[in-house]
Amino acid sequence: MLEQLFKPKSIAVVGASSDSLKVGNIILRNITSSFSGKVYPVNNKTASIDGLTAYKSLIDIKESVDLVVIVVPRDAVPGVMKDAATIKAGAAVIITSGFKETDQHGAELEDQIMAIAKESGIRVLGPNTIGLITPDVNATFAFADVKRGKAALVAQSGGLGVYMLNWAQESNVGISYFISLGNQADVDETDAFQFLSTDVETRAIFSYVEGVSSGQKFLSTLPDVIKRKPIIFLKGGMGKTGAAAVKTHTGSVAGSMDIFRAAVRTVGGIFVDNIEDMLNLAKIVLSSEPVSSDILIITNSGGHGVLTTDAIDKEGLNEIELPERVKHDLLSVMPEQSTPRNPIDLSGDANYDRYNKAMGIIKDLDCTKIVIVQSLPMVSCSDVAKSIVNYRGKGVIGVTMGLDQNAASKLLDSVSIPAFIFPEDAVRSIKYMVERPNPVKKIRTAEPINQARELVKGKNYIKDFEAMQLMEIYGIRTPAYAIAENAKEAVEKSTAVGYPLVMKISPDTPVHKTDVKGVIMNVEKDTVESSFTELNYPRTIMQAQISGAEIFVGGIKDPVFGPAIVVGIGGIYMEVIKSLSYGICPVSEDEAYQMMKDSKVLGMLTSRNRDYDINSTVRAISKLSNMLIDLDIKEMDINPLIVNEKGAFAVDVRIVL
Repeated sequence: MLEQLFKPKSIAVVGASSDSLKVGNIILRNITSSFSGKVYPVNNKTASIDGLTAYKSLIDIKESVDLVVIVVPRDAVPGVMKDAATIKAGAAVIITSGFKETDQHGAELEDQIMAIAKESGIRVLGPNTIGLITPDVNATFAFADVKRGKAALVAQSGGLGVYMLNWAQESNVGISYFISLGNQADVDETDAFQFLSTDVETRAIFSYVEGVSSGQKFLSTLPDVIKRKPIIFLKGGMGKTGAAAVKTHTGSVAGSMDIFRAAVRTVGGIFVDNIEDMLNLAKIVLSSEPVSSDILIITNSGGHGVLTTDAIDKEGLNEIELPERVKHDLLSVMPEQSTPRNPIDLSGDANYDRYNKAMGIIKDLDCTKIVIVQSLPMVSCSDVAKSIVNYRGKGVIGVTMGLDQNAASKLLDSVSIPAFIFPEDAVRSIKYMVERPNPVKKIRTAEPINQARELVKGKNYIKDFEAMQLMEIYGIRTPAYAIAENAKEAVEKSTAVGYPLVMKISPDTPVHKTDVKGVIMNVEKDTVESSFTELNYPRTIMQAQISGAEIFVGGIKDPVFGPAIVVGIGGIYMEVIKSLSYGICPVSEDEAYQMMKDSKVLGMLTSRNRDYDINSTVRAISKLSNMLIDLDIKEMDINPLIVNEKGAFAVDVRIVL
């Protein structure tokens, strides 16, 4: 339970100071100015601080303490935690830094702290945190005056957390909770999300994370959390997963950001690319306005209308057609030279009255209405904002551009109507909101087929022909193939494979055969022997040469989220094109289809009136995602999986166990 952390009735501040410039004093002042419960400063060098009795240690406090806020040098923290355990405190916020984030000694100290906490049942936020803000207390060394509202902020970075607080204050958003996670030695991001999902004062959660403590906990808990409250994620740290030498294409392209993005999509969260997008999206998430992918534009500037239309097209949203009834009614409002259509151009001489009448005509259309105003002598941004307010709840979004744009935005903000300065920001925020995926809870049960288990048993790698056998076991089709260890054997077996065929080296460990000139195509019967000689390798694999679209299907065992599958446009330029989509295993056939769509694979299979077998490709991706779990595969790539009218065929497969 986290009640004593987030809803304490009494708080002790260990390291409280009378020096107004020290963290221990700032936190104490913030707590006393916001908290109605009992506050106990702890400092062994003074008898009182800011009019409060100071105690030499926690042991000297003879009343119950729910929460201990610790602001002492790192070497003193374990001792304070022992005292907290002695007085049976319920939770601790460790502001002190210098633990596992700095050096080995710090890591050892953190281990000591957590050993004490686990033994005594104390829940710990931090260490290396700037604290937390709840509806009842500000226990941070940030700002004392924090506007209350419906946004919960969860941040691993203290600096970015303060920036988010600044934004909430300046934008008039208001926060319900602010939680600085720090090192997450105990309370992690998932614990925070789970608590906030049940909080009636929180409408949405905004989170900056740099890493996830437990991928499995994240995947199993967040689908239920996000059904109750939307979570918007911004991630820092662009480093790639497994930067050590890798044996497959997947290892070289599967960055931690990509897997995290897939995990967020799986649990139903919204992943934003930058902090600006997060702040813009907050305007819609926290508003009272319903939004949809169908958009109507109202403006007094044709140019702004065109730019908004371009943004709608770019983001894949829909610009609606006006019903004939609405067109007829608009004729009475618009200038004679104007034609009623979307965007509705009210012309540069539009005033408040024209905007208001046009809004009255379109107010009940089932769409999002982006109302744009460029301030001109005939109309101000504030004039149009007042008109927009009249239609609150009708799916309206304001874009105010001009001298009084800030005042107009504040007016709209005050009644929870989203207000933007640029239409492109409004459109992108709508896209984030309407494309929010449904939460999916992944159930991973390894059920390897006996034949497959025996094939991989005790191996770090499997040979290419063994990989072909594995594909067949899991119902993935392969081209006809044969193995040859000498030229005579190659000639004898090639007829059964069929011509033309492809001859490739067949190494014991995974290599990129094209890179070492280990592939010869278009081999006919009379060139089999010479091709074997040219390859100059102890063993070759001969495959029927088939044509079709080349798809890449890869797999990786992510250190945080476990098995993940990657789908994209394949071939020798896969790493250059990088048109990839990632999924957390296992993926359903519906998820596989969406991955094909996101990676542009679906478009490639259907372009130029192709009738390539999409269903076989979908099934292959889903089956392979289960195979990654069943056999605990570390890395895998199929490049290419060739898809044509007859099916999907695994042509070249590399697997690391």
